[in-house]
Amino acid sequence: MVKRYRLDEVAKIEEGKIVPKKKYFTNVGVPLITAENLKKLMLNGDIEQLPKVNITFNKHFKCAPVPAKTIILTKANLKETNKYIYQCETEICIANDIVAIIPNETIILSDYLLHFLRWYQINKEWHHLYQISIDIPMLTIQHKMVQILNTIQLLLKNKEPLMTAVEGLPQHLENFSTQLENHSKSLNHGFNQAQHLYNVMQYKIFMGELK
Repeated sequence: MVKRYRLDEVAKIEEGKIVPKKKYFTNVGVPLITAENLKKLMLNGDIEQLPKVNITFNKHFKCAPVPAKTIILTKANLKETNKYIYQCETEICIANDIVAIIPNETIILSDYLLHFLRWYQINKEWHHLYQISIDIPMLTIQHKMVQILNTIQLLLKNKEPLMTAVEGLPQHLENFSTQLENHSKSLNHGFNQAQHLYNVMQYKIFMGELK
């Protein structure tokens, strides 16, 4: 069974707050995500390197803490294909150039919503997120679909280091350079096929072609 919802019916959408003064930052605290920090986080994935705030002082400044499994986006550039979307693994605070989507996981899994938002073309400003329609299957079905998408995505994440390693082998094994070059081409073709499969699966899942 699939039911259609507006995004704001299955998730809480929150704006970030103004970045607090430097005196409220600490070495041990809750990571603060700004649009600039989010871009860095998407590149290296190390949230521990980001500035942190002590939210025990939140009576002195406006802070927008959000829980683990929250999905965050930059308010700007949502129309771009390379829009920044990140799923938090821990509690964080968000700045005023970030918007957070906190899913109600009794209805929609955070992972399912994450894949949907990566697929969905947002053609308007961020506040139109409230009006997005999404067809949501039962949680058991969501879980199966998420497993498939996560598996393909994990494979794609390993593309760059694996391709770099394979392409570097000929300089160490000159007698096998031709075979390795052919293997590299085949490997690259395989990754391209995996990317195509991921795109097709997203389309079929979120267009309701898979039940």
